[in-house]
Amino acid sequence: MTFFILLALSLSLIAVAFVALPLLRARPGAPRALGSAALVLLLLVGAGAGLYAWLGNSAWTAPSAQSGTDQAIPTLARHLEQQPDDLSGWLDLGQAYGAIGNYSLALRCYQRANRLAGGESAAALSGMAEAMLMGEDTSQAAKAQELLERALQLDPHSPKALFYSAVAAYRDGRLDVARQRFQLMLDLGPPESIRTALQRQIDDIDAQIKGAKPAASQASAPTAPAAPSDAAPARSADEATAIHLHLTLSPALAGKVPAEAWLFVFVRAPGGGPPLAVKRISASLPQDVDLSSVDAMVAGRSVQAGQNVSVVARISASGSPLPQSGDLYGEIQTIAGKGGTQALQIDKSNP
Repeated sequence: MTFFILLALSLSLIAVAFVALPLLRARPGAPRALGSAALVLLLLVGAGAGLYAWLGNSAWTAPSAQSGTDQAIPTLARHLEQQPDDLSGWLDLGQAYGAIGNYSLALRCYQRANRLAGGESAAALSGMAEAMLMGEDTSQAAKAQELLERALQLDPHSPKALFYSAVAAYRDGRLDVARQRFQLMLDLGPPESIRTALQRQIDDIDAQIKGAKPAASQASAPTAPAAPSDAAPARSADEATAIHLHLTLSPALAGKVPAEAWLFVFVRAPGGGPPLAVKRISASLPQDVDLSSVDAMVAGRSVQAGQNVSVVARISASGSPLPQSGDLYGEIQTIAGKGGTQALQIDKSNP
């Protein structure tokens, strides 16, 4: 991230932002949290860093390596110590914290900016909403949507507010509203890779409105070469960073895999932050899965050869990559590029 993260989700966006994306289509009886849907759309949009840079508040947040963001934070913090009433500075600092996945501090910065603006800054309002959604606290989803609608009243062409509110409309089945807002984003002239993803999403919505089933290549959400795959992946060509897994399900959990569930496999750094690599695949077990630097969510943040990492495999009934009650999961610690196939058993259940 951040699609995103929403988000480079570094926020690249995701952490994007984040950042996020086929999981937006709700299944009957399986409600989605807006944050989960937004994160997944960010992932699937493809050029996560490009999307987040476009959704961002200012030009300093280019799709560069995370180290650039890390360096920007102390610079911005020192500046704000001397000029605490600098609205744009607080917006930039909020974006910077979001870019490294620290959404609690990002929210505080956007709240400070909102106070300085007297509640009249679309950037501050949409930034607050984004931090709430990407912070994985589903209880704030309703408040975040209120902030997004207020932001659009102030600035009907805010890319960030349009994006997240479009995701919410899609999730809630308001396809006409989702289409209108994705189209408005397209009309703003985003980068070509983002235009392609948005157009695919619009085409998918058109197919759903007409009652036609989307083609398999365009089902549910935009896809791109770097997006998680819906099919069993082939061996990665990047053996220097490759992690080869053999996934199995504990016999004790047999029969507990919900129908139409999805399997997410994440590679995470010991220090936390957005995943270094991620794949979304069908929850059929056993199966072999490979991840490497080519599966990075965000430009400039990927698994490195010889890096100590944790790998988590999670079966999600809701289709959300974020932990939910009842999810089945397993985890191992390993070294990227170690070689050989490693066993990862899904043997735990979220309470």
